[in-house]
Amino acid sequence: MRWPSHRLAITLFLAVLGIWLIVMAALMRQASLSPEASGVMLAVFEPGTPSNDIFAKLVNAGAKPIRETAFGFIWVVAGDEPGLAGRLAGQGAIGAYRELPLNPSIAGCFALADAKIAAYTGLQ
Repeated sequence: MRWPSHRLAITLFLAVLGIWLIVMAALMRQASLSPEASGVMLAVFEPGTPSNDIFAKLVNAGAKPIRETAFGFIWVVAGDEPGLAGRLAGQGAIGAYRELPLNPSIAGCFALADAKIAAYTGLQ
């Protein structure tokens, strides 16, 4: 079956999807923490990694697991010793990122905007 009238739409969709993937990959790489970072952060592992394995890797890296996120392969962890992000990478983490101030899947865009306004005005 041929759909010649949809060729332009399909081509544009694939082009936008490809550009979006490239931009997101670059942004995620730039947003990751340096290996010397410590504090509260998100530790991202390979999707599909069992929670027990991730927990063991977090403890081996010297991180204090705070909670598992809605995605089982992303955990919120904390650690005061410098180099936590590097130790997490050594245990197989794809990346370490600063934690969001709230859970956007529950609060939505409005709460994210409220958190940013509170941060700018000092009302935290």
